[in-house]
Amino acid sequence: MTASLRDAGWVQAARGGGLSHARVLLRHLLPNVLPQAVVLLATEIVLIMVAIVTLGYLGLGIQPPTPDWGTMIADGQQFVTTQWWLSAFPGFAVVLTGIALSLLGDGVGDVLRADARGVPRRGRRRGRIARASRAGRPRRADGDPGTIAAGAVAVRELRIESDTGSALVEGLSFSVEPGGALGIVGGSGSGKSLTLRALLGMLPRGTRVAGGELRVGGRVGMVFQDPLTALDPLSRVGVQLREAVEAAGVPRGRAAERVHELLRQVELPDAERMARSYPHELSGGQRQRLVIAMALAGDPAVLLCDEPTTALDVTVQRQVLRLLRRLRREHGLTLVFVSHDLAVVAEVCERIVVMRSGSMIESGSIEEVLGSPRDAYTRSLIAAVPRLPGRGDDSARRRGAAPGAQLDPAPAGARDPGATAPTAPGGPGPSPDPAPLLEVREATVRYGGFTAVDGVSFVLGRGGALGVVGESGSGKTSLARCLAGQLRLSGGEIVFDGAPLPAKRPRELARLIQLVPQDPASSLDPRMTVGQTLGELLRAHRLVPRSRVRARVAELLEGVRLDPALARFRPHRLSGGQRQRVALARALAVEPEVLVADEPTSALDVSVQASVIELLRELRRETGVALVLVSHDLGVVHELCDEVLVMRGGGVVERGGRGFFSAPESRYGRELLDAVPVLPLGSSPLA
Repeated sequence: MTASLRDAGWVQAARGGGLSHARVLLRHLLPNVLPQAVVLLATEIVLIMVAIVTLGYLGLGIQPPTPDWGTMIADGQQFVTTQWWLSAFPGFAVVLTGIALSLLGDGVGDVLRADARGVPRRGRRRGRIARASRAGRPRRADGDPGTIAAGAVAVRELRIESDTGSALVEGLSFSVEPGGALGIVGGSGSGKSLTLRALLGMLPRGTRVAGGELRVGGRVGMVFQDPLTALDPLSRVGVQLREAVEAAGVPRGRAAERVHELLRQVELPDAERMARSYPHELSGGQRQRLVIAMALAGDPAVLLCDEPTTALDVTVQRQVLRLLRRLRREHGLTLVFVSHDLAVVAEVCERIVVMRSGSMIESGSIEEVLGSPRDAYTRSLIAAVPRLPGRGDDSARRRGAAPGAQLDPAPAGARDPGATAPTAPGGPGPSPDPAPLLEVREATVRYGGFTAVDGVSFVLGRGGALGVVGESGSGKTSLARCLAGQLRLSGGEIVFDGAPLPAKRPRELARLIQLVPQDPASSLDPRMTVGQTLGELLRAHRLVPRSRVRARVAELLEGVRLDPALARFRPHRLSGGQRQRVALARALAVEPEVLVADEPTSALDVSVQASVIELLRELRRETGVALVLVSHDLGVVHELCDEVLVMRGGGVVERGGRGFFSAPESRYGRELLDAVPVLPLGSSPLA
């Protein structure tokens, strides 16, 4: 278990912060391994007890006159027909003692585990299985099935409450006609996902529908946000899809044929090979298509999609959106699509509902709501969307263009083939110092026989900002982890301030380049409060006197626009945006000179994303830290970066300045820009 946890995000973050191996083992790994060790200890005691009893029964254990359960059972065996209790009672004692020790060890382990809700993990797992089983049954319309058409959705005055009675969704009403598409947008915690779960009959533990009316015509399928966690990692894809098909009522003899039919339907190549694969062997886009195939296994009339493209790069996102549009057209599916990306919703939906704090703020057609929003909150959401230059009125033309097609030439002077470019006035940050701070020379990373990064080189000046973009699997994250010292280079070198960095970096060098990981939730130790996480780094590096650690923690939290009172909270009590800011504060605690941000806004809604972008811009301006931003969101890169590095297949396809966003030189660069969904303002979003 220690070997498996050493690759956990929060362990990598602790090591990247320059903490010693001893501190990581004692303060981070040991408390998280201890609960499982207690369970194993109780199990071993039971096994040893059974072994002693068995040896005593065979006459090879403890010898008389010392009392022993095994000897008692053996001595009483000859009187089993007349005095049965002589053997039965020692046997019962063995069984009861074994059960008691097992339950005791399991209970102590549950108490020691860090748990987000205080619910034992075994109970939560049983609850998930029970809810999933209930969700697998076809859901019929409430009341008389004849009162609503097949494929229609009607929600009237929906109220969802927590067990404490607080309203999570209040007075929500909307309807979708058969074959229609409705998008639900809003900030984190606005009730979007809860609404979908209510339609599916799969509300999380601790919540319930307290009022209103939910009616759905026909069967319901759902596509979840993270396909990797929605799939069983130990079962082959074909087995999981076959189970879904058989649960939908398809005869066992036709199940295999139906599995291959679904795989072809969602455009997965080589259905035979795909069915034999495990989830980890598939790409993110392939896993998302598989989850869509599982949702279609029961021939649903209504398809619910909860952030299905959040973690996908723009090219794969375009393929998934195109697939959803085709499935709607060919099967007449009704679509209810939840997303924080307004441009994605505009790509697939005709109508939109804007939610905030559990209530509906505004609703209407895409053209009405996005073109002429009535509510100030809707206007703030639209204003928070990052935009690329020249990507407004020509949205329909670009959407209709073939992948990689050459669009109209950019205006004269827009093309910038250079590798560096200073920031224009009013741009994303201060003009970088031309003196090189970080230089990567022919960096190569291999995993066994697979080359993830192949000969990448670039130079980053002091105070500069470099954006690394590309599709999933292009090597972006591997490069970021190499920069932060979490991965060793297979070839090439990294030079910092004129001196090559060693493979094993000492503490004083480790703190100079800090990584902000993609998933802040998994990078924060669940057993430590925010204050303990930040204070540990300050004490380890002796950056401030011990008497000032608490004050410095408060300063760091204020620096990332968080309330210092959050220092006493554990990660599970924070929102996604707050956890992302804590990850930033942790990276800044050791006063780095280079900040490597890996997809810092990928799972955030547009309002929180805008605040994180502004925070990074201010940090660059106030601290002069250089930034390496890894992202699949070209709008975010355009907002923050002076230079762009385009990667594909582990290599560099193109490098350039801000002119890349107007006139990329490579075909792949044009494909990336063409795949970016555009927020239509005042024009029809449907191509």
